[in-house]
Amino acid sequence: MTMEQWEINGVTLEYIDETHTYIADGVIVPSITQMLQVKFGGKYNGVSRATLENAAAKGTEVHRAIERFCTDGEESELKELRNYKFLSRKYGFGAVYNEVPVILFKDNEPIAAGRLDLVLFDTKGRFGLGDIKRTATLDKNYLAYQLNLYRIAYMQSYHKNDIEFLSGIHLRDDTRKYVDIPINEGAAWEIVDLYFKEENND
Repeated sequence: MTMEQWEINGVTLEYIDETHTYIADGVIVPSITQMLQVKFGGKYNGVSRATLENAAAKGTEVHRAIERFCTDGEESELKELRNYKFLSRKYGFGAVYNEVPVILFKDNEPIAAGRLDLVLFDTKGRFGLGDIKRTATLDKNYLAYQLNLYRIAYMQSYHKNDIEFLSGIHLRDDTRKYVDIPINEGAAWEIVDLYFKEENND
């Protein structure tokens, strides 16, 4: 069993990779991805398990290649990495941190956790968050809710209030897109409320 552990804003967060389980101070909490399922639960209905597993493996490969490049300068022949570097130059952004664990709090209690892809810094001197997608099409609606939840969780976890932009980075084979995502904290909290409403109805 592979377990990782971090101390975040006074909370011990553990993650069990095999089961994708987050544990905050000994209590299992949903992932931010699980929370999003209350609105987007049927997103991959009809897609075979083999196809989903293959897509997940390729997505992990892309994420790891980009993380290794950003942290160690390690190169790769992956098209997605070459296209990430192209977008970084064209739109003037760079990664400050990769794969950052975060906790979402409500009323000072941990209610969810996750790991965001990228903390970015751009040529305008702004900090932002980026999410890498390798899906066939980029679902901007899903991405907006996801990144806004991550933004709140990141600011809460690390006492930051300077996240000024959100970006989707769509990389799949020859596809390369950099998409601005609007900040909307109200929509993010609507997902939280919907999730707990569904949980209480079970």
